[in-house]
Amino acid sequence: MNRKIVYIVMIMVAVALLYLPPRPVSGYESKGKRDPFVPLVGQDKGSNSAGLEGIISINDVILEGIAIGHSGKNVAILNGQMVKEKEKFGLLQIRKISKKTVELSIDGKVYKLSLQDEKGIKVGE
Repeated sequence: MNRKIVYIVMIMVAVALLYLPPRPVSGYESKGKRDPFVPLVGQDKGSNSAGLEGIISINDVILEGIAIGHSGKNVAILNGQMVKEKEKFGLLQIRKISKKTVELSIDGKVYKLSLQDEKGIKVGE
């Protein structure tokens, strides 16, 4: 008799579980949200997708910063990318990096980019 009651209760529980509404699946809904792996700074929406290789004009170059190394090897940040002297990216070649200026050439034409103390970036020829 006890076994019959246990079987009946088990069947009733199984049938009740069949008719329960499904539980909502929890998860992250990314639609309409910012990609967490894209940097918040240093990226312009209108930036060239080809990177430094796609630069064809001085107007495409943004000097964001210069880091001075104690060993004499300086690096500059152009369009969000770190560059060193003598590097070449398509038509762009980095010629010299000093404390406040970067000398570069685009398709053989030489330009000098300078950092200003307060007002940001100054482009010169």
